[in-house]
Amino acid sequence: MRSLVSVPRVLIADDSPVVLCMIEKMLAAAGYGVLTARDGLEAIEKAVADGVDLVIMDVMMPRMNGYQACRLLKTEPSTQAVPVVILTSKDQAGDRFWGLATGADYYITKDSEPQRILELDKNILSTDGRARPEPAKRTSGVDILSRVNELLDRKLYEATILSEIGRVARSLMQFDETFTSVMALVSRVVEFTVGAMAFVDEDDLEVEVLLNRRAAPAVVDEAKARLLEAAQAARGGDPLVRVHARLHAPPGSGNSAEETALGGFASFPVVTNGRLAGLLALTGRPVGRLSAETHAFLGQVANQAHIVMENSRLFERVKNLAIRDSLTDLFNHRHVMDLVQHEFERVGRYQEAFSLLMIDIDHFKRINDEHGHPAGDAVLREMAHLLRDTLRTVDSLGRYGGEEFAAVLPHTGAEEARQTAERIRHGVEGHAFHAGEHEVRVTVSVGVATCPALDVDSPGALVREADRALYQAKEQGRNRVA
Repeated sequence: MRSLVSVPRVLIADDSPVVLCMIEKMLAAAGYGVLTARDGLEAIEKAVADGVDLVIMDVMMPRMNGYQACRLLKTEPSTQAVPVVILTSKDQAGDRFWGLATGADYYITKDSEPQRILELDKNILSTDGRARPEPAKRTSGVDILSRVNELLDRKLYEATILSEIGRVARSLMQFDETFTSVMALVSRVVEFTVGAMAFVDEDDLEVEVLLNRRAAPAVVDEAKARLLEAAQAARGGDPLVRVHARLHAPPGSGNSAEETALGGFASFPVVTNGRLAGLLALTGRPVGRLSAETHAFLGQVANQAHIVMENSRLFERVKNLAIRDSLTDLFNHRHVMDLVQHEFERVGRYQEAFSLLMIDIDHFKRINDEHGHPAGDAVLREMAHLLRDTLRTVDSLGRYGGEEFAAVLPHTGAEEARQTAERIRHGVEGHAFHAGEHEVRVTVSVGVATCPALDVDSPGALVREADRALYQAKEQGRNRVA
């Protein structure tokens, strides 16, 4: 219940009787109702129990200082909307920053003219009547100290979560590992079923979706749809042209009972320089019961997590520039050799076979001569897609040079490698490639080499063996596997 109050009530907290008396007389003469307190604890007791419209508070006070009292007033539901003026002799930049960071609305120094304090109060308060909450039950010092401890515990917990997100940023993990680590920290704040982080780039939306618990496909689809709606709403209704989503299901997420309903949904936009840069979205029954404090903290988490994930994305992109072929987006020659070296060392440790395929497009020069180099580039890109689709996810594919490709096949013996090569040869032979406006047919020759083998004692020897087999396939008439 609220009552209409004609006289604004101001609470002054200062341990100096002189300052307290001076400000009290000045405000009383101006027609304000005045309450006084000698320390932070007494100030909070009176603000909560008596109801006030403005608090003017010194910083250095016994039992509880002004910063601590201000922080508590701003977290107490009955007083969080009450303006707080920090009045202090401390005027260093750090003091001013900390005062405003604790939630104070204004920060002025004691050497200011008394008239300035009065003018500030008049600007803050309206003298034509204010609606003020009914006074709450009087709060004891013990109750207040208990709330202070709760606040400190919560702030320590929040600082720990944010610090852990920062630690993830310094670990330089792969992007997928970074994402699952960040979302694991989010799950410590609120248990969710589906969590997603979106990254907005112009009109594109890249979404990483994580299943923290088992969820029906319809639930995942609804979560994606709600996230897209939230992203477009945060952009002022501006539509997103391209949306790409990847689903992650870390170990252990499948141990829970399957969720068949979305439950609650909450989104936390990340805005940079006035532009939507990303979004954190969560679903699940606990998400629908978030307190205002948890919701606000998750907003901080979203901003911190977005910075970490965006840095990880940039790191991945820079790393890819060093190991990718710019035309086909396959691994480049240097990285192919690194992969061969890695697999060769693994064979030495575990005695598991792996194979290398050298794949060369037959008579590729004719395409460039007859249709031009842009047409040849188009065929190379389409060939890269076709080869990728033919190989397994554990296999690695690179552009070895020119029209030659290399495929590294882990855990693959000679016969299985030959079957893979034959599947590639057959798939290319039956495929119609698009070279600009023209449709062209091409074939490939494939050389196969497997390690361990009698004559293969180094990565270079394996590459030479695959090259020798490729040359043999060419000599036998092309469109062959050797």
